[in-house]
Amino acid sequence: MILLITGLMTASALAWFGAQLIAPESRALGNREILNRQVKDLLDQQNNGDLNTEEQQKLLERLLVLGRNEEAMTQIELLMARQPKTWLWKLMLAELKREQGDRDGARKDINQLMTVQPHNLEVLQLKILLDLEAGREKAAVAELKKRFESKTKGKRIPIGLLLADLQRQTGQTKAAAALYRVLSNESPTDARPLLALALMRQEQGQDQQAQTLLQEARERRKKPGEADPLIDGLASQWRLNSIRTKGSNSVLRADSPKPQNSPIPGP
Repeated sequence: MILLITGLMTASALAWFGAQLIAPESRALGNREILNRQVKDLLDQQNNGDLNTEEQQKLLERLLVLGRNEEAMTQIELLMARQPKTWLWKLMLAELKREQGDRDGARKDINQLMTVQPHNLEVLQLKILLDLEAGREKAAVAELKKRFESKTKGKRIPIGLLLADLQRQTGQTKAAAALYRVLSNESPTDARPLLALALMRQEQGQDQQAQTLLQEARERRKKPGEADPLIDGLASQWRLNSIRTKGSNSVLRADSPKPQNSPIPGP
């Protein structure tokens, strides 16, 4: 859940990339037979030279949903030729290469993107992910720190959240917590730093502090008295988890064997 707020990718980002392009009706299609038939028809059109850009994107959508990544990569390369200024295609291609195990190819694509999109957070996220997978945690943290410190205070929430999340994932939880607080103070109307810190505290088992932080975040997100589905849902879930944990611990204590009193020796 914390990654939904901070944005750092720790698992496959392909679903996120696809969501930028895939129409809701395409995502809702669950019948693989239908999707495969649609792919066949679109490929036939393409082979006949009768596939426009919009139809080619539909073909890519369905290939991604079906997990036909190698064919999807071919379509992305064709789309890159058609729309060379659309940076998202190269980003998707880099992520697909990473998914297929071609990390050198992915890094080459990302490095090229960084030269034309040096401040693009999505590009930076994938670069950081590749650094993490290559064991370059220190270099990744150092780069993000440098970028963060170059930004104007009060206008560096996105890069700051990315840095704090990276610190959290690399075991620097104290530094992450401190940075969440800095971001919260710099942007007193933005709930994201408090929400991210609440999620971290909940992960650490600090339920009461997490609930307090959730309440602070709620006050920033909504007008007094208005419902907040995200925060209200988290608060309810965490309370329920806390009750279950306490209940389980009570049962374990009750089931533990009682120490037997030693018999009092006779005279």
